[in-house]
Amino acid sequence: MITQQNIQLKQVSRGNYLMRNVLRHNMVFEEGGKGDAAYILTEGKIEISGTVEGRKKVFAVLKPISIFGEMALFLDDGVRTATAIALEDSKVIVVTRDDLEEFMRESPKVIASIITVLVSRLKSTTRKAMKVPSVGLGVVRILDLFSTCGTLELKYEATVKTLAETFVTTPDRIEGYIHGMAGQGLVAIGRDAADMRVLRIRERELLAAVMRQREPTE
Repeated sequence: MITQQNIQLKQVSRGNYLMRNVLRHNMVFEEGGKGDAAYILTEGKIEISGTVEGRKKVFAVLKPISIFGEMALFLDDGVRTATAIALEDSKVIVVTRDDLEEFMRESPKVIASIITVLVSRLKSTTRKAMKVPSVGLGVVRILDLFSTCGTLELKYEATVKTLAETFVTTPDRIEGYIHGMAGQGLVAIGRDAADMRVLRIRERELLAAVMRQREPTE
């Protein structure tokens, strides 16, 4: 386990975020533990592994700049589903839920990267990890992650394209779900100051709002 002796905590020069120095072979977090923070790897190498059918399986070996443990920022009961171990001396920035709003204001590009990672991972683990029973509900879950982060306006075409790629479906199908939510007043389609088409999320708790009305169907 990581102890105070082998992890040195210090404030990142800008903001109040903690930087952890993690020595080689030490864990950042352990499978089954409670997740209360995400991590941004800035130096070193981190192995992400888990137990599959009673045996260790390596899911990924991360290099800078990578984000991991990010679901802890969005799930109320974020039990770690993997173990993160430093393969060499590493440095990670700790991002807690309390940090998130301030972090978004100061580093919007990093938050965009977090969402990109979430979408990418959801593409391959949706039905197993997220247990999404339909593409429609999967679309809602992703948009709900954006709203949870305080990102309520998205570029329309890029969002449709990314969601279609994520769920291996057609843009027309994704637009059908979006227009359905627009008809319910949950999102709006408009244009920004540069006359670019945008998708505006009107409900900060979008998933809950959709579930109150009706679950999207295939």
